[in-house]
Amino acid sequence: MFGKHRCLFLLPALFVAGPACNDIQNTSDVQHARMDETRWAPRPHLAYMVDNGMMHDMALADIHFVPHTAELSGTGTARLDRLSVLLDAYGGVIRYETFLTDEILVQQRLAHVREYLETIDCDVDRVKVRALMSGGRGMPGDEALTAREKAAAESAGQGAAGAGTATSFTQGAS
Repeated sequence: MFGKHRCLFLLPALFVAGPACNDIQNTSDVQHARMDETRWAPRPHLAYMVDNGMMHDMALADIHFVPHTAELSGTGTARLDRLSVLLDAYGGVIRYETFLTDEILVQQRLAHVREYLETIDCDVDRVKVRALMSGGRGMPGDEALTAREKAAAESAGQGAAGAGTATSFTQGAS
């Protein structure tokens, strides 16, 4: 009886077992899933640490803009998206640190940052956007500028050789 009609019994078994075979994971898939879980586990804690650093610094740089334009890059929009949450809660000053000499472009970038913050519903009345050196606990900005000008004057006085610039920094620091 089974000899002639074997196919009639095997076909229903294939339809039942077919979808179940796709759910079977090999050991490599299981290991990858475990690695993904451990990789994402500390993520909330890291986000809080990054927020603390961003609150301390609140800086933008040229990397946050499309080169030679006032448009924000993807990195810039991502940074401002996260900063806007902090600025809504605490307010503050966003510092744009740049070595650009084109004052018009710098002002356009500052205005564009303000416009972007307005479009994402950040309370811009509590936010200032300025072209300043980034904050931190290092050397105050005016001292850093004085040291930079002093080093530039010393290197210009020594000529193109540039010998002794390392000693001028160590002598100026003591």
